[in-house]
Amino acid sequence: MRLPDLSRITVPREPVRLARRALRHVVGTVLGLLFGALLLLTIPLLVIRWRGPFRRARRWETWRLERFYRLRLGAPPDTFLGGRRALLHAVLAGVLGYVMIDLLLLVASIVLGSATQTIIAEPVVFEYALFVISRPALPVLLIFGTSSLLAAALFAEAAAWLQSALLRRWTSVSREDALETRISRLLTTRRGVVLAIDDERRRIERDLHDGVQQNVVSLSVTLARARRMSDPQRARELLDQAHAQSQSLIEEVRQVAWRVYPNALDEHGLATALGDVAAASPLPVHLDHRVEGEIPRAVESAAYFVVREAVNNVVKHARATEVHLQLMVEGSPGRRSLRVSIRDDGVGGADPEGGGLQGLARRVAALDGTVKVDSPLGGPTVITAELPCD
Repeated sequence: MRLPDLSRITVPREPVRLARRALRHVVGTVLGLLFGALLLLTIPLLVIRWRGPFRRARRWETWRLERFYRLRLGAPPDTFLGGRRALLHAVLAGVLGYVMIDLLLLVASIVLGSATQTIIAEPVVFEYALFVISRPALPVLLIFGTSSLLAAALFAEAAAWLQSALLRRWTSVSREDALETRISRLLTTRRGVVLAIDDERRRIERDLHDGVQQNVVSLSVTLARARRMSDPQRARELLDQAHAQSQSLIEEVRQVAWRVYPNALDEHGLATALGDVAAASPLPVHLDHRVEGEIPRAVESAAYFVVREAVNNVVKHARATEVHLQLMVEGSPGRRSLRVSIRDDGVGGADPEGGGLQGLARRVAALDGTVKVDSPLGGPTVITAELPCD
């Protein structure tokens, strides 16, 4: 089976994408006043069985929803949007469109008025019945202009959500905007996974070069000396030394393999593998494992590496005296998630942007999970990872 090529998929940068989305929603909400009014005016014609104008108005309204809100309806509009439902939808679209136009007029008056006053170097005057406020035009333009534009974008987003929520009562509705966000996140996560794999490869290379390779060279030198030794007693001593080095080398190779992927995770499960992490730690590690039932192998693997990396960070940097681990499954069937919490009593001040924690975040994000770091100065530090199981 040929895998899909995702390398050619591109999405706009997040600020550009959000700006385009906001503009579409604003235009769509404004058009809601027009198409909602047309739909409202054609509904009475259904009484005399003149359905043509109503169907055309409904078709235009469906086009508005699909073009500007990127809604995909689960059924044809004629199967669910007729009569009273069309009346309710038209009223909602019309009211939201009217408010949107009123808000845009306010935005235009603030932006254009303050920009004009800035050009002619005159202040902006707010005159009320009881008092008058005069402020420099440029701060008004920057503060009130920006905030009013943001308010218009937020209202347009709320309008799209309200209309889709109403339609969802009658049929299934999906939003392409959500799919675009999902694709953007997947592409970002994919890049993070590649970085995490590269980091892991570099770590393995360092382990092999600095540890295993040096011991292999030392063992080879010891054996060569034993071969050249003419004194049998001295040769036996060197062979004993080589044997001890080989045992140490076997243990080091086992440790490198364990750091790459522990066999206990596959053979005995997550609890046993985490127990090995706790046993190998120089600090006391208290494990509270409350996971019942099966969870996906990928989730177990991610949880294991999150715990192991977090415990290693505690040992190296936290100056802690103990570590508490807690694993539990939360949520209802079909929406379960594994919650992993690592808490230490160290000095705190962990940097969420550090390499170790960023590696954890990338590994968890690959499974649509999240990582939260709470590490005030003075401690304690709590790392919480949530991994979807379904």
